[in-house]
Amino acid sequence: MKKSKFTFVDLFAGIGGFHQALKYLGGECVMASEIDKNCVEVYKTNFPNTKIIGDIKTNWKELPQFDMLCGGFPCQPFSKAGKQNGFKDKNRGNLFDYIIEILKVHKECKFILLENVSNLSTGNSKEWWSEIQLKLQSLNFYVTDEPIVLSPCQFGIPQIRERVYIMG
Repeated sequence: MKKSKFTFVDLFAGIGGFHQALKYLGGECVMASEIDKNCVEVYKTNFPNTKIIGDIKTNWKELPQFDMLCGGFPCQPFSKAGKQNGFKDKNRGNLFDYIIEILKVHKECKFILLENVSNLSTGNSKEWWSEIQLKLQSLNFYVTDEPIVLSPCQFGIPQIRERVYIMG
């Protein structure tokens, strides 16, 4: 069996987009977290050997050691299509804080890769980007000064869907 180059956890995993990409790069997913039942079914079909822990709010202490944390934390609080309450949203806006708590405990984590809507970093919402930067920098992660905004159309895929990528 080929040894993985690195291990990762896949938070807010959806159907496993990050998992697929990181597996291709030699990563091994040690655990995933997702609450949507339909997404969990697809994830289990695509990655049957990965343990899925469900709600990260109640189960994050189950995470084993890992080299990289990835995830697309919920975008509804930051989206132009929503109320744009950001971190003040009581249901989903605080889920980024769970990422911070996980990183405080899992000091062995060397890298992070997060994704969200482009509105997270533009116009009046630049305060959200600043808050994310400050929280990650306080844990000794190097984060880009400016957000990285990419869309599938930049890679030859006929879809315009700008997303912010947060790397540390």
